[in-house]
Amino acid sequence: MPITPDAEKDIKDMMVAGCRVQIFFRAIEREQWIVQGTVRCGVDDHAAERSFRTASYPTREEAEQEALRQAAELLGNNVDRNTSRVNNVDEGRSRIACQ
Repeated sequence: MPITPDAEKDIKDMMVAGCRVQIFFRAIEREQWIVQGTVRCGVDDHAAERSFRTASYPTREEAEQEALRQAAELLGNNVDRNTSRVNNVDEGRSRIACQ
């Protein structure tokens, strides 16, 4: 997704679940905000990038919340099975969260 020139000045770059997430804020007419974003995960042959864009919102904060929701949706349930707080017990029994 190409970055619009005015968005280059208002960028947040963060790591979420081990993936790089960048969001680019853009003010449009009538004090509306949209956010363009990318999610980059993996290395070498296993690298992938997905882009997204929000609808317009009346505040920057609302647009950012929607962008983070979309980024989380693209990441899905990225859980490290070695450190998960969920224990699988015998079949037929429920999962129990370890404390």
